[in-house]
Amino acid sequence: MATQLQFRRGTSAQNNSYTGLVGEITLDTDTNNIRIHDGSTAGGAEIIPAGTILAYGAASAPTGYLLCDNSAVSRTTYARLFAVIGTGYGVGDGSTTFNVPDLRDKVPLGKGTNNTALGATNGSAAASAVLNSATKTGVTTASNNTGTGTTGTGTTGTGTSGNSQATTVADNTGNATSTTAASDTGNAGSTTVGYNATNAPSVITGTATTGNSTSTTVATNTGDSQSTTVASNTGADGAGDLTLTTYTVNQTLAAGTKDVTQVSLVTNVTQANHTHSIPSLTVNNHSHSIPSLTVNNHTHSIPALTIPSLTVNNHTHSIPSLTVNNHAHSIPSLTVNNHSHSVPGLSVPGLSIPALSIPSLSVNGFSVATTLPSEVVQYIIKT
Repeated sequence: MATQLQFRRGTSAQNNSYTGLVGEITLDTDTNNIRIHDGSTAGGAEIIPAGTILAYGAASAPTGYLLCDNSAVSRTTYARLFAVIGTGYGVGDGSTTFNVPDLRDKVPLGKGTNNTALGATNGSAAASAVLNSATKTGVTTASNNTGTGTTGTGTTGTGTSGNSQATTVADNTGNATSTTAASDTGNAGSTTVGYNATNAPSVITGTATTGNSTSTTVATNTGDSQSTTVASNTGADGAGDLTLTTYTVNQTLAAGTKDVTQVSLVTNVTQANHTHSIPSLTVNNHSHSIPSLTVNNHTHSIPALTIPSLTVNNHTHSIPSLTVNNHAHSIPSLTVNNHSHSVPGLSVPGLSIPALSIPSLSVNGFSVATTLPSEVVQYIIKT
């Protein structure tokens, strides 16, 4: 069967005079508070003493508690709570009531060096848990400030000079030995070239042809000619020797030979400028009679044309040897006389830092709104 645990029960007056046994627990039926007794102290000790503030999740306070809503309550009815907090959170009507703490839209703040008065309040959170800072009104101006400039001292280093001794690099002559390149003789073979051909060893002969012409008779004709005088004339046609224009043919030889055979052929004859004089000629009126001309049937024959071949017999080309005699190349000596190198002194000027001036700064009135992450609950106080 279930085990049942029972506590001694009594009113506040009964519990206040009861010492009980060591470790005995009793229930105060007036305050719904549990007390623990030590066997010698009347009333024992309450587990939750009057004036204890707790966060609570319901809309109304449980038995033995009041909401922290700044309500004015009876000093007689809640004598135990009044004995603990007094009028620290409000005097009520000044005689029969007092006020409980007001934690609506507020959070508890621990008493300390900066906040020494119990029951002091500093505003409340706005809708959506927004906390507004105190508004700074008017204009706040910070005074300007000017620092003192400073100048450092310049420094000059001492120059130095170093001496260099004279130096001579000896001359040098190199010898080149005598060198002889050997002579060389190349042979060119016999070549036969036909006319107008690159390499035709045989004679070229064209074929003869004969054409027939029919008999033709031209009728007799007589014409009259007027008297005509042709003025004398002298024309310049140059005077000089005949000039021959030749054509050179390169003979391609067998692979590996060193020479090319060339053949010159006459392709043009040019007469140098000269003059001819024609005396004036007068022809009196006359007539010309052309008798009829009959050409009987005949033939024209073109004989065959033979172009003889051209033969270049075997021959040689010689390159004489080349000898370079012994000789020398000379590099003259080089002398660098005594001299010195100087490094001048280095001067670093003093560095001057001007004073720094900070102008005054003015800030107009402002306020800051901060959203406090939160969850809304009831605060209750033990009576």
